[in-house]
Amino acid sequence: MHGTGVREDGYASLFDLVSGNLARLNRDLKLVRCFWGEAHGARLHRDGSSLPPRPGEDEARAPDSDPPAEDVRLASWALLDADPFAELLLLAEEEERRGRKYAPRDVTPAEDLCPRLDELRDNVAVRATAEMHGLLIEELADAADEVSGILATTLRESTAPLSTVRQLAARAVLAAALAAADRRWDSAGASLDGNALDALLDVLLRALGEPGAALGIVSDVTRPVWLPFWRSAEWTASWRVRRRRSDLSREAAPPIGDILRYQARGEGLRRHISEVLRDAPPPVVILAHSLGGVACVDLLATEDHRDRVKAVVTVGSQAPFLYELDALTSLSFGDPLPPFFPERWINVYDPRDPLAYVGAGVFGADRVRDVAFNTRRPLLRAHSAYWDHAPFYQWLDRELFDAPLD
Repeated sequence: MHGTGVREDGYASLFDLVSGNLARLNRDLKLVRCFWGEAHGARLHRDGSSLPPRPGEDEARAPDSDPPAEDVRLASWALLDADPFAELLLLAEEEERRGRKYAPRDVTPAEDLCPRLDELRDNVAVRATAEMHGLLIEELADAADEVSGILATTLRESTAPLSTVRQLAARAVLAAALAAADRRWDSAGASLDGNALDALLDVLLRALGEPGAALGIVSDVTRPVWLPFWRSAEWTASWRVRRRRSDLSREAAPPIGDILRYQARGEGLRRHISEVLRDAPPPVVILAHSLGGVACVDLLATEDHRDRVKAVVTVGSQAPFLYELDALTSLSFGDPLPPFFPERWINVYDPRDPLAYVGAGVFGADRVRDVAFNTRRPLLRAHSAYWDHAPFYQWLDRELFDAPLD
């Protein structure tokens, strides 16, 4: 009996492999097929209609052309997600490899930046911007201390341009502070979109004496600092796991466990949502994220709440995908949403969010409307970045309440 994800071709190869190995035992054995993948395994009934388009896939581009600037920017931040100090350490490695050339200057990058980093804790603008986006000044200050330590040791004799080191230091401080915020926010992670990142980076650059610097990739000159992305796997294993192995093990349980428990015993969560709806004054707009959106769709597909629920907004939801897999609790694939399901269902997604799916292709465009946002965050960061994405709230305001923008 095979495991998950195996289909006919793979099973045939597997069966032959096992048969051959058993034959070498010279025992009187008969291997019996037990292939269940085709009849009982999950499959996409409409060839992936619930999958959103990839970012920019409708834009023609020469095969050998450079990636779009936004993709490059996101890739660089993905590296910093793996290790906040990656760019600084790569700079040190690059200087070591090439050999540092003496360049007369009044102050070294470490002498210029370490005092500025020490003063971040008392910077009013940095504190205000951090609090606006859910970061603590202590997280930024602690990150600044770590960056200062790298500058004072690993990069103490750096001959890189001061402007370059300032920009790398600012990005390292922000990335390390985000890593600390992730631990405080538990498994959901810090919810910052690309605009919030730009605002924080801008105020950090000003505090470090580099106003008006580029907010994305530092420059073509420093591109070698972040290009070797194959190193990110090593840093992911070393930096995060070395520091937080036990924490990571504990943190992995809630998101996975919640999904498994819901699939096995989801009636408790649906009952809780129903009770909250009953106690809420109508009209109600449901705003549900990720698994919460799945549970709400399940509830509203089995219970009539039209007297209270005005609209449903699912964000980064897997409900369309589960429906297409025939794994949605409330509906078998092919069964339509019931007449009492709220007429106004809007499904929000970011094409870069790997846990977000679109619904019109499977439920029908007359039952759900998909709305895309670009939170300017990579991969799993995009899954929670909706909640700090100003355009999302502006759209929600217009969509639900017809309120003009300021």
